[in-house]
Amino acid sequence: MLVYCRFVKIPFTRWLGLVFAAGLLAGCPSQPEQQAQASVAASHATIVALEARFAAASREHGAKAAFLEFLDEESIVLQPGPTWGRAAWTVNEDLAGTLDWLPDRAQLSADGNLGFASGPWILEPRDPEGRRVEGRYVTVWKKSAAGWQVWFDGGFGRKPAGAWEARSKEPAMGPFACERGPAVPPGELQLLDLAVSGIQGGETHQQRMLARLDADAWLFHGPTVEGAGAAAAREAALAALPVALQYWPMGAGIASSGDLGYSYGLSAPEPGASADASYVHIWCRHGDGWRLALQLRTSLPSG
Repeated sequence: MLVYCRFVKIPFTRWLGLVFAAGLLAGCPSQPEQQAQASVAASHATIVALEARFAAASREHGAKAAFLEFLDEESIVLQPGPTWGRAAWTVNEDLAGTLDWLPDRAQLSADGNLGFASGPWILEPRDPEGRRVEGRYVTVWKKSAAGWQVWFDGGFGRKPAGAWEARSKEPAMGPFACERGPAVPPGELQLLDLAVSGIQGGETHQQRMLARLDADAWLFHGPTVEGAGAAAAREAALAALPVALQYWPMGAGIASSGDLGYSYGLSAPEPGASADASYVHIWCRHGDGWRLALQLRTSLPSG
């Protein structure tokens, strides 16, 4: 039987293709369902549009000018440890090249005031003999009376290995099925960071993390820009980390709708050891509580 449906036009062809395929298998969605789906995609597109403006400013005016334009006064950046964003970019020299990026996933909270994006970035040197670098980033956006601003930015880099050339130009819109919940203090997520730390001689870091991961979670452990999204890949990525890995949370934020949040800080191989990495966690609420939807981890310089 041939099934024909007329779909609401939205600017993300991959998402539209998935909706069309679902329609062939399960019948055409009703008009209210179509409108709801388009509305959800449009809301997450807010973050993609902000990323496009931010990246355009970097290409046109330089990374330093762009970050000082978009960073909030209280923003945090990883360089590579957590530090005040505007202070760091004010004292640092501008990059010796053009920094560009493109999100491959973006999500907006239900209240429309908090969102995040992640994707690959590239630094193209101005000097023909300069070094080209690519990497992965996570940016957290927050809306206030002054408008949208960056509250957190972090990532890691590596020698080029094709991630930028293979980038997707159709980001996953709202990749995590977060649910509204009560407004709670951000410290709740910092306590969860502590709770997924490993215990020497007890539950390992891998065991605790696997029990807390979202079903669709992604792990980005430098220098792997592509990340681990399949269950087996996530298990392998976590198995490569210390069994008693200890998180030291330094800050967090949660949307007033209680569905989306983030936390960041440092981590050490075990309690009492010196920190050897920094991290950012994106948290998504479900009916059974908070789930870790995305983790980005970058190593600190040794010595």
